[in-house]
Amino acid sequence: MQPISIILFSLLIFLASFPASAQAFWGTTKGNCTCCLNFESGYDVNTVTTVTGRILSIQTGIDHHNLQMEIECCCGIRMMVVLGPQRYWAEQGMPLKVGDKVAVCGSKAQGQDGVIYILAQKITEISQGVVVILRNESGHPNWADGGGENGGR
Repeated sequence: MQPISIILFSLLIFLASFPASAQAFWGTTKGNCTCCLNFESGYDVNTVTTVTGRILSIQTGIDHHNLQMEIECCCGIRMMVVLGPQRYWAEQGMPLKVGDKVAVCGSKAQGQDGVIYILAQKITEISQGVVVILRNESGHPNWADGGGENGGR
């Protein structure tokens, strides 16, 4: 074999040895999906962070199976927070409105659309001190088995 062929073959073997699960966060493109993140099973405990910011918008409706809100942190960074299915969120009884200050703990990822997303595990409405737990510590959603271990709150 030529030296260049050996190098290319070694590189190919090296790249093939990486596990395919490293891309588990990404979902499939459906409809008008622009971020292509898997909101149902894409929670990654290795990317958990807590952010605080003001709600800029709340997105509901047919286009969004999951309730989402856009927040802006004090440093001016905007991100989308995915709160889970609208039906589940409605059962939790925490009213959110534009301008509210919230603290969100969850798994952070960047979508293919360039937007930063947080898959919320816990959200706190700061002025009232109301906390809603949406997922357990490992990221399993409370709505997946009829209420989860904390009953949602």
